[in-house]
Amino acid sequence: MNVQKHVSRRSLLGGAALFAGFAATGGVLTGCSASAAGGGAAKKPGGLTIMGNPGEITQEVIDAWVKDHPDVPITLIKDDPTRLNAMMAAGTPPDLARSLGAISTANLASRGLALDLDPYLAKSSTLKESDLAKINDVWRWDGSKQGSGPRYGFVKDWSQDSMFWYNTEAFSAAGIPLPTMDKPLTYDQLLEYAEPMTKRGGGKVEQYGLFATAPTIEAISSMVATTNGRVFNDDLTKADFTSPEAMQALQWHIDVAKKQVGYTLLDPNPDGWDWPPFDAKRTAMALAGYWFGGMVATNPKTAEFARLAPAPMMGAKRVSPTTSATGYWISSKTAMKDEAYAFLEWYCCTGPNAKVRAQTGVGLPAVKALASELPQSQPYQTDALKVQRNEEQYLEVLPFSPYAQAVAVSAAIAELFPRAVKGELSAGQFADQATTAVNDLLKQGMELAGKKG
Repeated sequence: MNVQKHVSRRSLLGGAALFAGFAATGGVLTGCSASAAGGGAAKKPGGLTIMGNPGEITQEVIDAWVKDHPDVPITLIKDDPTRLNAMMAAGTPPDLARSLGAISTANLASRGLALDLDPYLAKSSTLKESDLAKINDVWRWDGSKQGSGPRYGFVKDWSQDSMFWYNTEAFSAAGIPLPTMDKPLTYDQLLEYAEPMTKRGGGKVEQYGLFATAPTIEAISSMVATTNGRVFNDDLTKADFTSPEAMQALQWHIDVAKKQVGYTLLDPNPDGWDWPPFDAKRTAMALAGYWFGGMVATNPKTAEFARLAPAPMMGAKRVSPTTSATGYWISSKTAMKDEAYAFLEWYCCTGPNAKVRAQTGVGLPAVKALASELPQSQPYQTDALKVQRNEEQYLEVLPFSPYAQAVAVSAAIAELFPRAVKGELSAGQFADQATTAVNDLLKQGMELAGKKG
């Protein structure tokens, strides 16, 4: 599932330090050693090492693979960007790794880290390019543009990530009309509605009205896209947060933090992501796309009040982006390219678990044939699928620079955010300093890539 975890200030700042020093050889980190990779199971001879989510590649999935491929056992390492960079720096990357194609493909491909899958797809007997859902094009990069050129990964499942789920009971109790399936709310409306739905008692918040927010590059880009604008320039070498549209997005995040109507970087969600507080009625909304229905399915009581709403708008253009398109890529250094591709195709597209994921609603499938498997037995599932199908006409993949990882860009913004909320920086100063900090990161990346700015 495309679990979008709320990013704490500490983790964002850690990301800034983590990605500050790309080495020229492949853009991995300086100062990392093999010991930095930490513990974990040793690689099994002749097998594949996969960095992924144990909640997705479960032991059951591994057993199903090994049953048919006894000579290719699996060693699973928990998804961890810090460890991944350490392994790459040590020259021992995993054979496959989990990543968000929408924001990582350009960086992975430009650094030569990911294997070109086109030759393997061309000779596959079980998967054809025409079988793939269009969203898989987020894993393509032609050197300057995402969506064309060689393919570097497959989506396992995906959603449009600015959509949100809401508690119908909380809206009704506050006297707020329920969101419609086809007409999006504005970000200003979300902020307005969040105030009466935020409940306080005993000196603490009992229920936040809004979903968790953080001024990440994905969130800001998504908001600006609805004004027909963008944060990065045409060749993705510079960012600008000083435009009126970008400043409006920054100010909205500041206002949310000042009004204290949702978890923010100054008041992080202790659970790390939106499901636990939404399920427990501690938030009236959850920022998540269609995939979240798979979580709703785990609690019949939550299924009674949970509904999906279209992506909100800041401007006048209807845009419903994907900023994840979670999938897997293969290391260009793997010694088991054929075996790695076989697993990638089987897990993401053609194997039994791909069908199970579609049937449980934990995301939209990677292949067209599985779209008919999406669940519709419960009212919330039927409603969510209607919203999703209408929303797809507004799907966009937003541009992200290949010269800095998205987490590092977000970390640079996050470092300044508390000062803006406390009034130590004006919105204009916040925008200016964020622009300078992010462009410094991009400049470093371009220099390592041998590109002149």
